[in-house]
Amino acid sequence: MFSYIRMNLYVRLVFSLSCLIAIGLPRLTHAAYVQEVEVIAAASQDEIFTGESIDYQIEIRNAKNPTAPNMDDIRVLYDVVETGNESRNQSSTMIINGRVSQSNILSHVYQYRLTPKSAGNLGIPPAKVDIAGRSLSSNELRLRVNAPEKQDWVLVEVQTEPNKIYPTQPFTVTLKVLIQAIPDEPEMNPLRPLARRPPHIDANWVDAPPGLSTNEKSKWLQPLLSQEGVGFTLNDVSARTGSFFDGARAAIFKLEQGRETRTGLTGEPLSYYTYELARTFTAEKGGSYLFGPVVVKGEFATGVKRNRFASKPIFAISEGVRVEVRDVPTPRPATYCGGIGEYRWSTSASPTTLRVGDPLTLTLEVERGPNSGSLELIAPPDLTQFNQVTADFDLIDRHPTGRIEGSKKKFSYAMRPNRPNATVPALTLTSFDPSTETFTDVVTSPISLTVSEAVRMSSGELVGSLPVASGNDLKVRAEGIFQNIGNPNAVRDERIPWKVLTGIAIGTWLVAGSVMAVVTLRKKSGSDPVRIRRQQAKRVAMGRLSESERSLKNGENQEALRSIRSSILGLVADSRGLIMDGMTTSDMRQTLIQCKVPIELQSQLTSLLESIESAEYGASSPTDISAMIASARSLVAQSVSYLERTK
Repeated sequence: MFSYIRMNLYVRLVFSLSCLIAIGLPRLTHAAYVQEVEVIAAASQDEIFTGESIDYQIEIRNAKNPTAPNMDDIRVLYDVVETGNESRNQSSTMIINGRVSQSNILSHVYQYRLTPKSAGNLGIPPAKVDIAGRSLSSNELRLRVNAPEKQDWVLVEVQTEPNKIYPTQPFTVTLKVLIQAIPDEPEMNPLRPLARRPPHIDANWVDAPPGLSTNEKSKWLQPLLSQEGVGFTLNDVSARTGSFFDGARAAIFKLEQGRETRTGLTGEPLSYYTYELARTFTAEKGGSYLFGPVVVKGEFATGVKRNRFASKPIFAISEGVRVEVRDVPTPRPATYCGGIGEYRWSTSASPTTLRVGDPLTLTLEVERGPNSGSLELIAPPDLTQFNQVTADFDLIDRHPTGRIEGSKKKFSYAMRPNRPNATVPALTLTSFDPSTETFTDVVTSPISLTVSEAVRMSSGELVGSLPVASGNDLKVRAEGIFQNIGNPNAVRDERIPWKVLTGIAIGTWLVAGSVMAVVTLRKKSGSDPVRIRRQQAKRVAMGRLSESERSLKNGENQEALRSIRSSILGLVADSRGLIMDGMTTSDMRQTLIQCKVPIELQSQLTSLLESIESAEYGASSPTDISAMIASARSLVAQSVSYLERTK
């Protein structure tokens, strides 16, 4: 009996220990797993051709606020472009039989675009991350980069005209694709059999590179849309064909130009169909800009067999072409004001009749000629370079702030004539002519003034002159100061109250200084264009959305879409003091990241812009656009606080 009881106790003890181990071991294992930091790398492809790029990401798990990975080893083999990063932290709570358990998953993802510098089995080296003093590495990935085979079926070329320019000069980039005529159907467009699977073009200048300006992408590509579905797809440009809530498809562009004969690999002449895509850019600043290489790939028809077209996968790539934007040469004349191109200068003065020492306003106005540089480049001329100006006038404001009015910019100088018969002489102003690569002078007309001597006034005419003494004032006499004075009230203490006067003087200066400081700060803040733009950012954005509603009512759907896009990009640009022209969706997202805008709000803004871009290339109903306007109003209201909070 006792043996049975003892055995029963042993069995229960063993069972209890087993349960504790079964319950506790996973918890211990899970706790250890949560504390272990992992760095995981992933790539979108493991085999590409030279000139193509891949998407690459590094995920850092189980680390709070990790730093960006060190990509130095990867940069040896690839050109690396950061495309963004985001936090993917998750938290969950579970209640089982009244017991609460919480699970936290920490994850941060960094995304990049890698372009290989050469062909071969390159692989992707590990990225390195420093976490709490520890150096961790990601996993190594395999990647094979194939050199394109030598072929004469599809040829790709990039041309620029001109390829050496100066800032503000325009230039044109042209992509030319040559596709060999189908031997059995030489008069047929070789792209027609590919209507279901059109070839793809990948070019790095569909979005304007930083430092260059051009027209809007939608205005450039809209006229090139193919209505028959025959043509090329381009980068990630998509078109929407159904409702706003439907998915988008790749836009197809018609680029036919003509026919051309080239010599093939065998030395025989071959007939080609030619297709061209051209875009004009304007350089905003000096630098070197690379266009290409451009990739064309797809299935191309190579003949007819059994009443069906035979096809072959072809990958063709062009060489990159570089455009050099050179700075204005040195040395530069002292009268050079920064203009590049043709400008017209004029001068005016007010008033023209004055006296020596009276204030005078001299206004210099410059008007921009066609194809000339931006007026932002024009600096105020230095009038001290002109001897007659410094001899006849005292300059009060030597470096005035210019104001731009349309195609003109004005500079207003405050000065005072210091002698009679002073005149404003002819001024020689210099700009740079990029066509001849020389400095050219423009001479303004002199301004005649009537300057007279300053009027001299007697002491009695001066404001604040001494009044005539009254009868009760004490007079100094030879007989003595109090002699013959009958009124004792006229006698007062003549000692100077130095302490009182000193206190009054100091107080007066302090009050005057405070008033001047307040006025200066208010004037400065009120004239600060960046501050004004920031304060008006939301109102301007909402105004653009109102414009989009009016355009929608008038049936101008494309204008309505552009106004929605301008409201979003304009809000970001105005709030951060940026230039909206040329701003892309990627630029906006980077700015949102810097302003610590929540990831969900970033995604909503990005998705809205992508939907607008898709709608611009395809049919979109008023209902779709009305939904976009309502969404934009909500997103603008949510974003303002984050954009204004980060100075």
